[in-house]
Amino acid sequence: MNRKLSYNGKELHQMSTDELKAQLKINQYRLKERAICFLIGALLLAFVNPILSVIPIVILLITRYWLLQNNYAIKQEIDRR
Repeated sequence: MNRKLSYNGKELHQMSTDELKAQLKINQYRLKERAICFLIGALLLAFVNPILSVIPIVILLITRYWLLQNNYAIKQEIDRR
């Protein structure tokens, strides 16, 4: 991953292990929360226009991939210490 992750103004290497673990929990919660919201949105759009229901699912998949990559980088940083 070429991008630099920063949370609360700190990059991963500047954060303490406790901060990294807390951020990992937040990201895991975000994964669940976003999945529920976007799937409900896709369901509602399926009733209005079935073709448009694909849009929230695509957004969900892209953002889920990013969060999973962030979690992987955080886990690597924790393991490195």
